[in-house]
Amino acid sequence: MLIVVLAAVTAAEYWFGGASVRVRTAVKLSLALLVLLALSGCFFRTTADELYYLPRASDEFIKLQTRIDGVRATGAEYAPPTGGENRQSVQLVDIDGDGVKEAVAFFRVAADDNPIKIYIFRVVGDDYEVADIIQGAGTGIESIRYIDMDADGTTELLVGWQMGAALRHMTLYSMRGFNHISIAETDYTTLTVTDLTGDGCPDVAATRLGTSEVPGEVALFTLMTDGEVVRYSANITDGIESISRIAAGKLRGASYALFLDGKLTGGGIITDVFCFSGGALNNITRVATGEELVSRPINVFATDINGDGITEVPRTIALPQQSETIYYAIEWYAFRSNGSATLVQSTYHNYSDSWYLVLPESWLGRLTVRREDFVSGERTIVFSYADPVRPDIVLDFMKIFTLSGDNREERARLSGRFTLQRDGDKIYAAQLIETNSGLITPLTQEEVALAFKRIYTEWITGG
Repeated sequence: MLIVVLAAVTAAEYWFGGASVRVRTAVKLSLALLVLLALSGCFFRTTADELYYLPRASDEFIKLQTRIDGVRATGAEYAPPTGGENRQSVQLVDIDGDGVKEAVAFFRVAADDNPIKIYIFRVVGDDYEVADIIQGAGTGIESIRYIDMDADGTTELLVGWQMGAALRHMTLYSMRGFNHISIAETDYTTLTVTDLTGDGCPDVAATRLGTSEVPGEVALFTLMTDGEVVRYSANITDGIESISRIAAGKLRGASYALFLDGKLTGGGIITDVFCFSGGALNNITRVATGEELVSRPINVFATDINGDGITEVPRTIALPQQSETIYYAIEWYAFRSNGSATLVQSTYHNYSDSWYLVLPESWLGRLTVRREDFVSGERTIVFSYADPVRPDIVLDFMKIFTLSGDNREERARLSGRFTLQRDGDKIYAAQLIETNSGLITPLTQEEVALAFKRIYTEWITGG
């Protein structure tokens, strides 16, 4: 600014040089006044200190914080949910469907018979007031979900209370008129929210592991338009001691289902498939196919393996052994609601190197594999033909390499090798081995590339 004013003074000398002394003096005095104003900072509406002010909170936020501080002043401390997707100490949710979000805050008051408290603040005029308080015993809140189960515009609250280290208790609350009413409750191990009945409204599935006295079960809760809660249940497979994974998916015929992958007491994994049909909740893996179809000794879970929108259930097949190590092919089955299953794909999964290969049907029954890790930075799976009649006849026909290290590019270009995929500091390559035996149908390089897939970690936080 000062430079600009001085430049103006110089220009004035030039333009008014021929004017009278009085005019020139008046112009110089005016410009000198501008210089003084510039030096005093009068041209700036904001001081330097104001430039460093933090953003001011809105009046609405300040008023809400005042209400929360009032609760904390009574000895309450924040106690947010420890699991699920909603873990903030204060959460904004439109509970009554009027387009204005209420504030839900979670506290613990140690000196109280019901120490865990859920405060619901709603906007009244230009301020907040307490609309409702939900209280519970236990050590905390495991999770909270906000779901409109009957499509009436009012959100139900699904609260999972942590009652102890291994005990959880679910309560489903109606929130009409901000007057909470418990409409369903049960103990649970996991909670899943999904439309299992297929009516367009979410249902609550509470899974509970069994004990020596009580079998494990999945309890399904639906809320009718008249406010009535209907409960359905089906037993999980005996011997499941822990749940590895539980997720919603679809069956053939567009039916919805819940897929529970559980660890058995004696070892191995089994998948229970629950669907709603005939007005009841059914564990269809216990109906027509028998439990042996889905039991397996490796940690592979139900998933949509071929991308057709249907969740498939895996079954492992031990391959002929070339050493003490047992390798498996995986058959993937798609179920219908009546329990019938259809084989849709077979794969070999290499979990150590995060890839799998879709297997041609003609290879099944004659395929064997082994691992070779003789070269540093080079992990190899060798695919071989195993004669069903003469086990001593083993013919190698393909290798897949996982290459790492500084010379991975050179090793990927070795004679006969071709690149499948790249992933950061790794290269996946393959080599076809000519056998001229006619004992197994070989693949082309293009077919191998299409059959080769990466395994990606699946992050599941809850229902």
